[in-house]
Amino acid sequence: MYKIGKFKLITVFCFILAIVFLGVYLWITAQSSHANIIHPTYNLVSDYGYAVAISEQNQDTSVLVQYDDEEIILPIYVFDCDCVIAILEEVPNSVPHNFIFTEVVPPIFDSVRGFSNGFAVVGMGQVWNDEMWRRESGLYGLIDREGNLVLPIIYDHIGSKITVGNCVFVVVGYDGRQGIINIHGDEILPIIYHGVSIHDNLASVSYGTGDDRTAGLFNLSTRQFVIPKGTYVAIGTFINENRAWVTLGPANGWRWGAVDTNTGQLLTPMVYTGQATAGSPGWFRNGIISANRDVGSGRKRGFLDIDGNEITQFIYDEIVWFGDDVAHVQYNGRWGIIDMEGNYIIEPMFDSRIWRIARGEDFWYLVVSSDGGVGLWDVKEGRMIVPNIYFGIARTYANYVIVQYGDWWTEGVLNIETGEYIIPPGYMHFGNNDIRNSLILASRGTEGNDRKMGLVNIRTGEIIVDFIYDDLRWEQGAEGDYIIFRIGAEWEQRDWDGTIFDTLVGGLFGIMDAYGNIIAPAIYSAIRYMHESSDLFAVQRGAKWGVINSNGEIVLPIEFTHIGSFWHPPGFPADLAPVNIGARWVWDNSAHSYDGFGTYVLRGGRWGFIDKSGNLVIPAELEYDLVYAVTGGMAAVMRDGKWGFVAVTPDI
Repeated sequence: MYKIGKFKLITVFCFILAIVFLGVYLWITAQSSHANIIHPTYNLVSDYGYAVAISEQNQDTSVLVQYDDEEIILPIYVFDCDCVIAILEEVPNSVPHNFIFTEVVPPIFDSVRGFSNGFAVVGMGQVWNDEMWRRESGLYGLIDREGNLVLPIIYDHIGSKITVGNCVFVVVGYDGRQGIINIHGDEILPIIYHGVSIHDNLASVSYGTGDDRTAGLFNLSTRQFVIPKGTYVAIGTFINENRAWVTLGPANGWRWGAVDTNTGQLLTPMVYTGQATAGSPGWFRNGIISANRDVGSGRKRGFLDIDGNEITQFIYDEIVWFGDDVAHVQYNGRWGIIDMEGNYIIEPMFDSRIWRIARGEDFWYLVVSSDGGVGLWDVKEGRMIVPNIYFGIARTYANYVIVQYGDWWTEGVLNIETGEYIIPPGYMHFGNNDIRNSLILASRGTEGNDRKMGLVNIRTGEIIVDFIYDDLRWEQGAEGDYIIFRIGAEWEQRDWDGTIFDTLVGGLFGIMDAYGNIIAPAIYSAIRYMHESSDLFAVQRGAKWGVINSNGEIVLPIEFTHIGSFWHPPGFPADLAPVNIGARWVWDNSAHSYDGFGTYVLRGGRWGFIDKSGNLVIPAELEYDLVYAVTGGMAAVMRDGKWGFVAVTPDI
């Protein structure tokens, strides 16, 4: 009886086990036949109004989002390939005249970043810190152009997306640590590091803090460490794609050397010095590295080549980059210039650094300081051609210079060849020394309401535009240069947090061409140049905005509450600018603005978009609180403090 009972028990057990195995097999088969169809059980993981469900395989993932007391499931797309890179949509041959505006992701996120490489960062749970003036806390994920959540909203930080070969990698932070993952969520670098920074296909990582930290260098293409962590304390500035500075840290006096980033081989001895905890011992230009090292009882500077060979002696107190093939050097308190082979162009003999250069086929001039004054040195002739009697020299040209005589604000123009003034000192200031077609904006008179601006030919001294304007500023357009002018304004003193400053208020604006001819009269309360590729100007009358072209003709009626600036998204067939009717300006420091910084922002009304011809390609009928620029064919939109995306598609 005992033996028969045991046999029956074993038979029943085997039957049950077979049923279990059959059920598991059928479940696995069903899962494989329904790829990307997810039926998860949700577990609340935060107080931010969403939950994450992840299967045991950590592949099938969904996010449950609370939106207007309604639960919305966002699937996380599972990629079949090892890597993925977004392919931009094909640009049509002709610029479309109309666009279709389709909501892809409803406004459910607390923050979003614009699309790049086909993906956008989205966040939930962000709060604004008034004291620190920044957005804090919250978690982040990544969505694709179809609105699929390709990375769950579980990361403290998501950095810029990195493309290497056919892969898209993302720097992420989790629980105070950083690492690199791909679009699948697979770890390329474990999320265990205190810092990760990217240069091309290399990632420098730091582990630990303070004097106990260590650094390594990881190759994203080979997925291997070129320099394992623990070898150096820090990896500083990348010299180029094949070279980087490394340091041994405080125990060795913060000594630096250069390494080959392909092999990890040390190219220089670890004898160079620099900033204590970051950066590098010098700069790199055109195959030359400037570096510091201790010589005797002091620190001196010199040049290395890309392979770490010392080109010059380390004898200089200071070296400052100056041009493509020359540098300032200071020796025994005096300044001169050397070339990249260490040869003197000018031996150290001047009081201060040589701070400006003009160079052409037939001339080479340097602004130098000597005996308390500033003059002009001719390198080819080896002599001073403008005496060192000036307070300063603002700009140097082939045959004339802007000189400052007596003080910074009294300027004139000197002919170098004749030594005579084209414009005697007495003009207050020549703008920002920006010259277009030999014309320069100038001002004269004292500061305040007596100060007026005009336009002068700097080669002849001829006044092109009389000094009657309160303000002039250059704008560079696709078909030429323009000047926005202002009349009837008043100078007022303002107090900003205890700092007193003068500012122009009021007045009316108009537009001139580059030769002072009036294009649009001064009838507008504000004018804003929209984009260098459009030759369009946003103009304001009272509280309404419109658009005029470079002929002063109205191309968009002055009836809009707001007109934004053009934004040119890569791979997109047109520059578009948002426009609004009926919005109101409100102060927002709650991190609901697109970039996360508090400011006066528009809310409500109806939104649309115009192209760079001024055509309203999307009517101002979109009912959102805020619409932002198009990036990657997607526009960020906000409603009730939440952000989403809409696809902007050419209607061809």
